[in-house]
Amino acid sequence: MTLLNSHRQIDCSGEQFNPYAVVNVSDKKRDIDTVLSRDAAPEEHMNAFFAEAETRKVERVGFKFMLGHNIRVLDHLLKTPDVTLIYVHRDNKLAQVSSWIKASSERKWAQNTVDEHVSKKIQVAPRKVSHIWHEYATTDALFSRVFEDLPHHKIKLEYRELFAPGFNERICGFLGVQPDRKMKSPLVKQGSNNILDRFQNPKAIENYFTTIGRADWLEPEL
Repeated sequence: MTLLNSHRQIDCSGEQFNPYAVVNVSDKKRDIDTVLSRDAAPEEHMNAFFAEAETRKVERVGFKFMLGHNIRVLDHLLKTPDVTLIYVHRDNKLAQVSSWIKASSERKWAQNTVDEHVSKKIQVAPRKVSHIWHEYATTDALFSRVFEDLPHHKIKLEYRELFAPGFNERICGFLGVQPDRKMKSPLVKQGSNNILDRFQNPKAIENYFTTIGRADWLEPEL
């Protein structure tokens, strides 16, 4: 989101359908009246978002949507082929789960500067990680099958592709805008690229994932 929003001709908002808030670029509306009004009519909220976007002097407008945020919105998106879709998934589920556990433990989902949170290790049992990664993997597997058959202008990206050379030019080409040299996300990575360094009990994690045949997830992701 932040990378796209750094382009002068793109406005990419935050999680409009986060269960706890309406997340905009510059603020979060957490009050119950706003959230309840949105949840009572989520399709109307999305339509109003895009209607308001028509007034902005940019070429592309969108918002971040997570699978699991709102089933009515997901269904509406799937039935609206003139909406462009960018689907980002992550092959390394151990990395994905550890990132989520760390962020959710302190409700710190993103940050722009390095602090003690970045080096803080997480305490979690292997079976808990297994429980969560299977849920993520199942969601991705099921949605991928639906995504493949959609008539939308769409692109599916694996997490590591976002950091590959030439990605900015690639995503700009997909969106039909000229590359912007100033495109850069201000966010910093919240965990070590050495996956085992993220855990207080690395030996237990290493043994479990090696035993189940996922030792590849223990390697540096980037």
